[in-house]
Amino acid sequence: TKEIFEREILPSYIKTCKYFGAKFHDMREVKIIENVRIEGGCDTQILLLEVKYAVGLSDIHLLPLSFAPGDKAESIVIENPYAVIAHLRHGNVEGIIYDSINDEEFRKHFLLILAKKHSIRGTYGELITYTGKDFKKYKPQELGMVKSQVLKAEQNNSSILYGKELIFKLYRRLDEGINPEPEICKFLTETLSFSHTPPFAGAVEYRRHGYEPITLGMLHAFIPNEGDAWTYTLDWLGRYFGRILSRKNEIQETPTVPSFLSESAFQEIPGLFQELISGVYLEMISLLGKRTAELHLAMSSETEDMSFAPEPFSVSYQRSLYQSMQSLTKRVFLLLSKNVKNLPDNLKGLAGEILHREKEIMDRFRGILRKRISAMKIRIHGDYHLGQVLYTGNDFFIIDFEGELARTLSDRRLKRSPLRDIASMIRSFRYATHAALSKYTPIK
Repeated sequence: TKEIFEREILPSYIKTCKYFGAKFHDMREVKIIENVRIEGGCDTQILLLEVKYAVGLSDIHLLPLSFAPGDKAESIVIENPYAVIAHLRHGNVEGIIYDSINDEEFRKHFLLILAKKHSIRGTYGELITYTGKDFKKYKPQELGMVKSQVLKAEQNNSSILYGKELIFKLYRRLDEGINPEPEICKFLTETLSFSHTPPFAGAVEYRRHGYEPITLGMLHAFIPNEGDAWTYTLDWLGRYFGRILSRKNEIQETPTVPSFLSESAFQEIPGLFQELISGVYLEMISLLGKRTAELHLAMSSETEDMSFAPEPFSVSYQRSLYQSMQSLTKRVFLLLSKNVKNLPDNLKGLAGEILHREKEIMDRFRGILRKRISAMKIRIHGDYHLGQVLYTGNDFFIIDFEGELARTLSDRRLKRSPLRDIASMIRSFRYATHAALSKYTPIK
């Protein structure tokens, strides 16, 4: 039965999951490499799956399984068809095997396991839970009564909201080693008391002798919010473009706007555009800049913990930075040159123009080697954009410190220039502008 499950059922199911990022890779096989049984208020199997591909390294994925018979099975099939992994008949009993995250009892029991700091043996290793300082205010008997729901917005992970108090993020794609998210959240909210990140409340790890730990999930406080800064920005951009359309007869020609919107430059913008742009949004984005600066100052304030203490740029690091930028650019240009023929006709000219500027771009990179960089490297967010910031109505909270998931855990924990975060956020504003503008401009 296990062989049939691995060979015929799991591969086809995994490809349908939102969090599975290798849908277009040639999957060779799926193996169950660990099974941790959770008993008590529910009966669940926590599986660690090794997904092997025809080319490249394998991945490890987490999948909690439960069985439901009869009416409960029917309701899950109707309400959450994508949660169903397989239909099963054992003797006279018929039911389904499904992803346990869709089971209220599992979600409740899992939170109580966290609260009691359990250690649960698996086939080869064990599940370890631990809580943060902020968790003391939650009483186990009250947690057992809290209603939970699965948040729908997640792509790479699954998140469970417990009432209006806590969120548990279940990591689906796993890596051995220290996960930067619980590490940074614990550091910011417990060591530094940084007030603009949700307080760390706990985590779950898988440990096996002779191997590095694997973080399965993190628990943190829920911050009441009105959505993320991306949605907030799109809303304001929509209003801005709407105001322009409503007053287009007053705008005879487009005035020249300064390329950099500093405070002094804003005063140079024609009065009509000041009126169209101004409002609480610019004040709030100034506040976002302040919160970003506070984050980086907090990240650079540690002097003893070497995982967070700032480090100077060395000459060898500058050289390796230059080489990595060269390598990435060469790969991108090679990819573009191979695919020019597949581009729409109206973009082929632009692609050719870009390809002709490869040498100019490479020459620009050499500036990194001309002068010793005197700034310091620190731990940074690593994937900073408008979608990683919660908007509360009058402030911002910075979330999701996993970093870029395409990178390894060790790479995501490297110290870098905080300007990477700044550049990433500026790019996010550019994306938001184009996303909003596309609603008013026909796509050719």
